[in-house]
Amino acid sequence: MPSKPSSIWLPRVMFESALIVVSILVALGLDEWREDRQDAETIRRALSSFLSEVQRNQEKVDGSVPFNQGLRMVLAQHYRNSDIESIDEFVNMLGSYDPVILESTAWETAIATGALAKMEYGLVSALSLTYNLQNRLQSINRDSMAELTSPQNLAGGRLDLSVYNSIRYLDSVIRMEAELDGTYDLAQSVIQDAIDALQEDVYEADETQAGMLSTE
Repeated sequence: MPSKPSSIWLPRVMFESALIVVSILVALGLDEWREDRQDAETIRRALSSFLSEVQRNQEKVDGSVPFNQGLRMVLAQHYRNSDIESIDEFVNMLGSYDPVILESTAWETAIATGALAKMEYGLVSALSLTYNLQNRLQSINRDSMAELTSPQNLAGGRLDLSVYNSIRYLDSVIRMEAELDGTYDLAQSVIQDAIDALQEDVYEADETQAGMLSTE
């Protein structure tokens, strides 16, 4: 049988090939879009957890500041007057101090789930600074309190020195709490900006994907 003229079958073959290529590209684009949506949802959940946790921690820090400042003033006055009469009196005064316990679950979860690796460098840097400062404050609280209340520092004849060291300790805590409060403000701003940008990116990606599907 004589073959069909190329003018008949060639355009059809080219059209069918083009349809196959377009279908493959759309399928790949759809897979990429789904993966991006999954990543965006992972990041969104992590950012929401960060924002809530930072807000809770800031409330704890802000709530402890008045008492810490008041205790520091009382100890400083007693130190100037040298009127703390016994180790027990000093221990009772220092024992009224209750260090804040700050949360870091959002940070640990973001690392464990890989969400942190999907975030932008500037955001990760701000979060890292915040949680490192938290850890420093809690480390100072833990180590300094243990040292201040150790038997060798509460021995007879060292009372004035122990009171002086406790004042210096509270000075460090108050200073770090003020620094941490400012860092919390910055972190919340950066997190909220990231949430807003993520929502905008997701919207634009959805619009692009809808346009691709409508032309298929």
